[in-house]
This record gives sequence, structure tokens and C-alpha cells, in this order.
Amino acid sequence: MKNPDNILLMSTDRIARSLQRMAHEINEKNKSDWPIVLLGINQRGLAVARDLAHFLTPILDSPVKVESLTLGEEGASRKKWDKSAYEKQSFIVIVDDVIFSGQTMFRALTTVVEELEPGEVYTAVLVDRGHRKYPVKAEFCGMVLPTKLDEHVAVEVKDGKVHEVRLTHEQ
Repeated sequence: MKNPDNILLMSTDRIARSLQRMAHEINEKNKSDWPIVLLGINQRGLAVARDLAHFLTPILDSPVKVESLTLGEEGASRKKWDKSAYEKQSFIVIVDDVIFSGQTMFRALTTVVEELEPGEVYTAVLVDRGHRKYPVKAEFCGMVLPTKLDEHVAVEVKDGKVHEVRLTHEQ
């Protein structure tokens, strides 16, 4: 049973400021000016990727490709990789809402590297909780929040956009 008390970590305005900063960091990291592709993991990662693209597009003065990467229990699934859309000189950012153990991001990274052979691959998350079990680092991060194991970071998505981020306590 969850405690009804929860803490607002990021409002819509704070999320926008964080994504704006992350967009600038991604642009600065892409020194080769390669095409940027954002791969959003599952529903919430895709929402973060779309919102991030909203801030990246004006900086780059060109559209940013956003794709969905669905990870289920059996592994990654996607309609079918169109390898021609992912040149060897592409700057791919795998995006998720929250990183905790690193397992989901590790699986996504493994899939992308094995199937696409991109030029560069990075990771971006809205919230980094710590507690890694896998050797994965969030290169671009909206908020770093070391949590207790009984806490949960909930990212709420409304109408396909990230609305707010809350910290809840499980009992």
C-alpha cells in the first residue's frame, strides 16, 4: 500500500527547463554535426524524447528524428529497423524517463549497437535515481536524485507530454 504523501519533484516548468538544458548539452556533444535520432524507450521514454525534440529542433534549425523503442520481457521490439535511416554517421540518443538499476537502458543499448552500428550512442533520462546494477551512465540528465529503495519516482504523462514528476514512498 502506498503512502498518500508524495512530493512534487518536477513541475511542468521545471521539466521544460531541464529539457532545454539537456537539448543544449546534446547539441554541444554532437561535434560532428551528425543527424540526431532520439529513441524513446516505451511510452514514457517516448514522451520525454518527443518533448526533448521540441527543444532540440530550434537549436539545430532542423528536425530531429524521434522513434519508439519498445522493450518487453522478451527483449526489444520495434516495427523493423530501417537501417538506411540510421547512417553510420548518426548521433543516437536513447531516452527514458527514469534510470534506476540500468537494466532497461542496458538492454536498449545492446539492441541498438547490435542492430544499427551507429556512429555515436548516448543515453538521456529525465531522472537518475542511482542504485545501478548494470554499468550504464546517463550522459544527459534532467535531475539526479539518489533515492531510498522504498521510494518510487513516478513520471506522469498527459496527452503524450511529460506533465510532472513525483516521489512516492511505498510501505
